[in-house]
Amino acid sequence: MTDGWNIVVCVKQVPDADDVSIDPETGRLNRSDAEAVMNAPDYNAVEAALELRDEVGGTVTALSMGPPNADAVLRMAVGMGADDGVLLSDPAFGGSDTWPTSLALARAVDELDADVVFGGEETTDSSTGQVPPGIAAHNGWAQLTYVEELEARPDEKRLAARRDIEGGYERVAADLPVVVAMGFGENDPRPAGLHRKIYAETDFEPETWTAEDLGVEDEVGLAVSPTQVGGMDTADPVPREQEVVEDSEELAEQIAEVI
Repeated sequence: MTDGWNIVVCVKQVPDADDVSIDPETGRLNRSDAEAVMNAPDYNAVEAALELRDEVGGTVTALSMGPPNADAVLRMAVGMGADDGVLLSDPAFGGSDTWPTSLALARAVDELDADVVFGGEETTDSSTGQVPPGIAAHNGWAQLTYVEELEARPDEKRLAARRDIEGGYERVAADLPVVVAMGFGENDPRPAGLHRKIYAETDFEPETWTAEDLGVEDEVGLAVSPTQVGGMDTADPVPREQEVVEDSEELAEQIAEVI
């Protein structure tokens, strides 16, 4: 039997996709132009973490990396039911792409002695899907990606998953510790309860760790990030022509002419 698992869920503050723009000079997002929100797939990751805790016991710790105001997404996770939160915040992290980001998070989840680490399948500001597998790779842990359903096997210290693959699905089981990338929309995230929301907004204070705390001060930041923007261009809108036809026969004739 188990006394419960240490569950960590990674959440990210991203610019609202409806308002985001890109700096044509640098190729980077203008984050200041849009409202900061929690990455949409991370809601599914938080829900999956809470469901697993409800099943096997233990604790859920929300983890994020970003500027000081990124504590807002930790408060959202705590409002939903997470027990605690840790923010990785340091100017040294600025400009980190997925490689140093996953390294810093990997060191953090190891420090938290995690049994299971959750993340959303990808983020809306970069859509790489690389960070959860990167955490697993840096720590040499198992990984379950594009997960649709989970089955806890606490007596075996294993976690089984149904995961989406092209043309179908497969079932995979992994020994703990394991990193899980939860599929977007695969569950129904619970709303924050009133008392939890009040606690998250008024009493909860996340612990903050710096790059030096994690021993990665020389391994993070823009200078060590291998990703480079080779170029970008703006696509011109394509003009659309419209024509109203009188009946289905005329429509069929028009389609036949086009194809």
